Amino acid sequence: MLNNRKKTIGVFVCKLPEYFQRTLCGALADEAVANGYNLVVFSTFGEYDNNHDYVEGESNCLYIPNYDELDGIILCLDVFDIPSMVGKLIEQVKEKAQCPVISIRQKRDEFISVLSDDKKAIMAMVDHLVDEHNAKRIYYLSGPSYMRDIRMREDGFRERMKSRGVAFREEYIFRGNLWYNIGKEAVDYFFSLDDERPDAILCANDYMAISVCEELCDRGFRVPEDIIVTGFDDVEEARDIYPMLTTVEACPENFARCAMEIIKKAERGEKLEKQYYISTQNQYRNSCGCKEAEEAKQIFRKQFKKNQRLVHLYKQNMFMVFRMEGIRDYQGLPDLVGKFVEGNTGVSDFYICLNPDEKYELDDSRKSPYEDEMEMLLHAYYGKKMSIEVPMPQRLFKRKNLLPADEVTDRPCVFYINPLHYRKHCFGYAIISFFNNRFYAAEDFYQSFVINICTVLENIYIQNQIEQLRNDKIRLIRRDSVTHMYNPYGFHEMATQMLHDATVAGVNCVFFYVRLDNLQEITEIYGKKESNEILLCMKSVFKNFEQEKHVLGRLGGSDFCLLLEDKMQEEIEVLAQNFVNEVNEVNISWNKEFFIEVRYGWFVKEVGTISSTDECIRSAKMKMKVGAQMQTSAAKYAFEAMKEIRQNYQKEISVTYMAEQIGISRTHLSHCFKLIYQKSIQDYITSYRMEKAQELLIHTQKKIKEIAFLVGYKDELYFSKVFARLYGMSPSKFRKTMLT
Repeated sequence: MLNNRKKTIGVFVCKLPEYFQRTLCGALADEAVANGYNLVVFSTFGEYDNNHDYVEGESNCLYIPNYDELDGIILCLDVFDIPSMVGKLIEQVKEKAQCPVISIRQKRDEFISVLSDDKKAIMAMVDHLVDEHNAKRIYYLSGPSYMRDIRMREDGFRERMKSRGVAFREEYIFRGNLWYNIGKEAVDYFFSLDDERPDAILCANDYMAISVCEELCDRGFRVPEDIIVTGFDDVEEARDIYPMLTTVEACPENFARCAMEIIKKAERGEKLEKQYYISTQNQYRNSCGCKEAEEAKQIFRKQFKKNQRLVHLYKQNMFMVFRMEGIRDYQGLPDLVGKFVEGNTGVSDFYICLNPDEKYELDDSRKSPYEDEMEMLLHAYYGKKMSIEVPMPQRLFKRKNLLPADEVTDRPCVFYINPLHYRKHCFGYAIISFFNNRFYAAEDFYQSFVINICTVLENIYIQNQIEQLRNDKIRLIRRDSVTHMYNPYGFHEMATQMLHDATVAGVNCVFFYVRLDNLQEITEIYGKKESNEILLCMKSVFKNFEQEKHVLGRLGGSDFCLLLEDKMQEEIEVLAQNFVNEVNEVNISWNKEFFIEVRYGWFVKEVGTISSTDECIRSAKMKMKVGAQMQTSAAKYAFEAMKEIRQNYQKEISVTYMAEQIGISRTHLSHCFKLIYQKSIQDYITSYRMEKAQELLIHTQKKIKEIAFLVGYKDELYFSKVFARLYGMSPSKFRKTMLT
């Protein structure tokens, strides 16, 4: 996938900067690199403010990789807080993956599952509280019942309480939300159950346990002296508070080792189990009374350093917000990204890769919000000092490779990828890597940084749209809505400037004026659609006479003017004749029931003469030849005769009759026809009949005699003779030749 001939493992997580996800991916990176694999982590920030469009945008992450090119896929489904995203991810993997798929901490029948024995860990925690701390009254703060690991923990608590003979009722279990804000509600509930306070409160995760500790402290209770509190997961915050939280360590390193071993077994062709279990480890600390309080100083010292770091990150974030306000184009992004890379120890590289067309939305017509080819906008990296590379022009590369080939080393690579989007508008993705391959960006700061990047991209997009609208407005002011030629206002403005430039250069200018004499009549009879088609045809005709310096405008419903520089009289006359010929070609080729009639005239604005643009236009208009349209009459007469022939080729055709119908002499009609079609009327009739005969010979089983009659010949022998003269073979031989 990364063009370095290394096998690649893909990891899908949500809220990567959180402790477990960050630690797990770091351990997976160590295992992957040690075994010669690339590791690519596809991450989302999860749900934000219940915004559906934002969630849709985050889901774009699932469309970045080529699943069939991954050699192993690891799913951390339990950390996704968006059920719809989980469903999309599972659907993508089931449909496209050609490699082992491993689900971490969540049992999935369709994949290999690596699980921890949470039930056993909770049982051990109950035993510890009963045996070591003589706890008699133990309550349990659970989580959402739809989560497998939460159910396992709850079942372990229930079973062990019953087996140890400790007082237990279902009311001793309160269902929480796995977050910091549940403490007050949970403590209110537990204190309402009995007159006696609990000896211990077991919590299904650390975040709820921390909130319970804070709530108890606010009410004047001591932990653990008055009430013991325990958690689960051993998140980073569990060791950063006092009292340090007694909890169950989920052991991300054990998950990583097990997952890597499964992928290696699959590569060796060994049989794989559907489920693997890793061991957990209970960490008994201050919140149950198993460690001395002297450790508080270390905790406070650690927290102080962390707070200093957070203050620094806060200042950086504020800088980014202020800096972002002034960015209106891509040139402002390198400084923003550079400050982030420079200010975050451990970041080695940061890439921004965009859709070439700036933005897409996933809809029913598109399988992916990303193009097959992406564009690398910039690369910020930290060597001896921070550097920014902005490819000029921006480099296009295949999305399946994630990065341009020359950005990938021969060594195993570890990349962390986030989608770049504004709500559901997809711009591309960001890639970050670190010197030791472990994710070291603070959660809130990194998320706000990426969101700021997305906001900047949206602002740039909006600025481009505004500029486009401004240009469109200018174009609409100056341009005709049908032909997009200059309208009278635009033509006058541009012609005036061109006249000025020509005067300075010392060259003449020519105003070539054209009028469509019968445009109004055609519009009345055939409608606006046909008349617009004529206008567009005229635009195409004029294109053949444009030069480097010219102005072309539609000055009215049927009036046009072409302004050219430095033309001699002979050149103008040739131009006029060529123009008439071009119009005739249109009339002949498009086979309409009507005929374009034009008249024209021109005016030469010579150097040294004083004439305004309006005066030049009026002069050219006045010089239109009243009879100029007669120069197209030959084509008009020939056109009428051609229509008559095509409609009546099966019958006897009289040239005299056609001439009478048109209103000219037989001789004049023959002359006009020969002039336009370069053949006599009789030769045209014969060639057209033979074309129809060819079609019948090839596409039907009709006899030669019948075909001869259908194309206007009563004598089969004469028909065959004419056919042979034109094509060098008899009709029957022609048929045989074409059908073999």
